[in-house]
Amino acid sequence: MKGWILGGGLALGLIFSAACSRRDEDRAREQQRDTRRQLEQTRDKVREELKRADQQTREDLDKAREQLNHALDQSKRDADKARERLRQQRERDRDTDSGSDSNSDDSHH
Repeated sequence: MKGWILGGGLALGLIFSAACSRRDEDRAREQQRDTRRQLEQTRDKVREELKRADQQTREDLDKAREQLNHALDQSKRDADKARERLRQQRERDRDTDSGSDSNSDDSHH
């Protein structure tokens, strides 16, 4: 009789430990699923943030490119104006020099 009780106790212990083990495995699987879900959510958020940052960078670069082109165009216009003023100044200087040369020629005749 003691053998039967002892054997029954061992069988119940094995059943309970198997049930506990199965419960632990189920919990572990559920934790893995939760962890995977959280990881996927985090990955998706990071991807979205990277897309936004990439878009912002592109917009900033486009804006900087436009400003640079505007500054370059303005520089070219300023250089053209300066070149034109210099040309006009040289013409005036030549006219002044020519006028004084012709005056000095007239006084010798």
